[in-house]
Amino acid sequence: MGKIGQMSSKKKQKVSQQLSSPTAVSLPPPRKPLPPHQAVLAPMVGGSELAFRLLARRHGAQLCYTPMIYSNRFVDDEAYRRAELRSCAADAPLVAHFCGNEPKTLLRAARLAEPHVAAVDLNLGCPQRVAHAGHFGSYLLDECDRPLVLSIVRTLATHLRVPVFCKIRLLDELEETLRFCGQLREAGCALIAVHARYRGSATRRRDGPAHLEQVAAIKQALGELPVLSNGNVREAADVLDSLSFTAADGVMSAEGALDHPALFHHAAVRALPMRKRLRKQLRQAKADTAAGDACATKLKHLRAQLRPLVRVPPPALREPPSSLVGLALEYLDLVDEHSAASPLSSVRFHVRRMCSAGLRRFALMDALEETRTTAQVRHLVEQLSKYEAFPESYVPDSAEERKRSEQAVRASDGGHALLKERSMARRSSSGWSTFHIHRDESCMLRWSCARRIHCAL
Repeated sequence: MGKIGQMSSKKKQKVSQQLSSPTAVSLPPPRKPLPPHQAVLAPMVGGSELAFRLLARRHGAQLCYTPMIYSNRFVDDEAYRRAELRSCAADAPLVAHFCGNEPKTLLRAARLAEPHVAAVDLNLGCPQRVAHAGHFGSYLLDECDRPLVLSIVRTLATHLRVPVFCKIRLLDELEETLRFCGQLREAGCALIAVHARYRGSATRRRDGPAHLEQVAAIKQALGELPVLSNGNVREAADVLDSLSFTAADGVMSAEGALDHPALFHHAAVRALPMRKRLRKQLRQAKADTAAGDACATKLKHLRAQLRPLVRVPPPALREPPSSLVGLALEYLDLVDEHSAASPLSSVRFHVRRMCSAGLRRFALMDALEETRTTAQVRHLVEQLSKYEAFPESYVPDSAEERKRSEQAVRASDGGHALLKERSMARRSSSGWSTFHIHRDESCMLRWSCARRIHCAL
């Protein structure tokens, strides 16, 4: 009887894992199964720290990545290791996102992180100058570095008990990208996140909208290997559109989640009625046996529409605040709860992204940059909340209003000339009297002024 109960418990656990991650695969040698990966918060330097990860998880993110971790420093510096891998029980499942170019160093770093994470990810997508200087990230995508990259993936996959992921950018030609992804799979990569933009350069990292058609081609070529689509997600509808267009196993978001941390929750809510409607149409189509070939075509079409919606996880149990300011206050609560996990620069960064419209409307952006503590940031956000609830309580500061006016004028045609006129008028009214305009050899205008001097004879 005891054995039967034990077998039943194992079976339930297996079924639970399958339900939570329908596309999970386990590559030899046996290792932990893949975590759920349909709604994923991307790795962001200074952005995906503990407090923000917890906020995103509350509102729909299933899987979160750490910010980029330098593997060599992670191995050598215990304080750095504690800071970069700071987590808690609610911060799971978590992916440790490492950069580097030394297989042995990366393995040592991954082994230190292994007990605390669900997977380890190799950064093959960072295009920044620091990646160029350190020869990691997207600067490992050249053909000459291919043996090194595959050696790193193979070393990690062979020696770790957690899955190994890779986050890449597009190569110059689709065929090259497809071949590279196939090589990563053969080396032991268990999941590939594709930032669907080209590598660019150290000074130019974006080239317009992401090329999601290439993600679709990659997913089709890789078959059962999970692929995440990263790019062109700014709002909830984009999550569903990306899943439908690419047939990817999940969506990874950075910019969209920064602007609206409840992005995945709203996508899930949006998917519910769509799923219900399509399932009803499927039942009706199946009942219509007299339609013949037309019925088969319709069934195929409906199933294709339903397939990406099935990948969307159910909405989070916690209803998000109705406003972005409310989300910002919730984030600040998490910052206070995990005070050592969020530097002030990250706190200001997140508040600026979530509350940018209100901060601009009520001329509080400069005040945010002048804050020196999280308590001051909270006071500012509470003030913004009051202004949004009672706009009549906002009393414009004359200096701030003048600055906003000048910014608007500067953006218009002839704005610079008008600003100079206003500046002259202000100085004249405050005691600046004589203005001289000189024209130098390059015909550039230089402004100089002289202070009126009152003296007694």
